Amino acid sequence: MTYLLSFDVEDWFHAHNIRPAVSRDQWEAVESRVLGRTRRILELLSDYDVSATFFVLGWVAENHPEVVREIDRQGHEVASHGYNHELLYEQSPAEIRADIRRSIRVLNPLIQGEVDGYRAPSFSITDEAVQILADLELSYDSSSFPVTGHDRYGTLSMPSNEDIVTLDCGIQEVTLPQLNLGKRIPWAGGGYFRFIPYEIYRRGVERIHSQRTFVFYLHPWDIDPGQPRQKEIPLSYRLRHYTNLDRTEDRLRRLLNDFDWQPIGQSLS
Repeated sequence: MTYLLSFDVEDWFHAHNIRPAVSRDQWEAVESRVLGRTRRILELLSDYDVSATFFVLGWVAENHPEVVREIDRQGHEVASHGYNHELLYEQSPAEIRADIRRSIRVLNPLIQGEVDGYRAPSFSITDEAVQILADLELSYDSSSFPVTGHDRYGTLSMPSNEDIVTLDCGIQEVTLPQLNLGKRIPWAGGGYFRFIPYEIYRRGVERIHSQRTFVFYLHPWDIDPGQPRQKEIPLSYRLRHYTNLDRTEDRLRRLLNDFDWQPIGQSLS
């Protein structure tokens, strides 16, 4: 069993909780903060001598190619997070294919080697999408979050309950973990990492890891308490996006210190 570390590299305004306030046609007009926050993550990883997988949004790569080169140069894995951060199940197969292909075409010239993995925006994976990943000659996906009740996660037909599964199309699916507390609670990171006190979260990680591979994820904006606050979005969205941003970097430091991490692709090779 291993601990797999990943970061979804997107700007604060790409998050779906922010979409009611910042539409797609406003992205170029608002303050971008992803470059500085991603570099801060790279500094933390260097401090603890840890390598990770960075699922980079194509829009970020096109607008900040230098950060993709830095990620790659420092020995981390670069994978695709799509281009426009649109939910997959709201797109046609042709739109999904075009979005993922565009992201790969932006990312590959910036790195040594080629992109091998993918994570869907907000884990909105579908059966059609993984077939498209196979058609585009990617090797793995890490988007399946098999919990119920979340308003954005997608669904994927899985041949087994294993943590890493080879699908019929040939794609290896690296699933995200949940903790069974009478109800399955997402425990892979993101907002849940910010909400849950660290010691409780750490014990949950240990419990999950005793049974399966543990996959963790975070965004650069999760460690950015200085990002612009959007008061007009719904209260539930504000709570999900802004809670404990000022505490996350310290928690991430503790997490990097407490467990032995590796990139996703390395665990599959």
